[in-house]
Amino acid sequence: MNNLSILRNTLRVFGIAFILIIPMMKLDPLGGWAWSPGQWEYEMMIQGVYMTLGVMMIIASKEPVKHYMFVWFVVWSSIVHGGIMAYQAIIDDHEMGHFLGDIPALFILAILAGYTLRKEQAKH
Repeated sequence: MNNLSILRNTLRVFGIAFILIIPMMKLDPLGGWAWSPGQWEYEMMIQGVYMTLGVMMIIASKEPVKHYMFVWFVVWSSIVHGGIMAYQAIIDDHEMGHFLGDIPALFILAILAGYTLRKEQAKH
């Protein structure tokens, strides 16, 4: 599997996961995808943002190098978001489950997308 295939598949898989954020938050037994106590205002906002991001990731997966600025946004926003969540989970014992859910997912997405996009951009 080459870098472009990995990049495309990364965007597709995480795009689908982001679209499925509602069931992931609602059916999460470990507390790795939803913060407590639940706040419907926060949940609706984050669900809307992530579902939209997921759709756009799937669209960009067809030609990720052409959409490089969007992919870099996904990379850097995932690092920032994951870092903030990691800090919050460390200071709040009730949120440690996020280290088994959304925190590593965001860092894995950032590493895979960033590394493979960089490799693809170096070819051009």
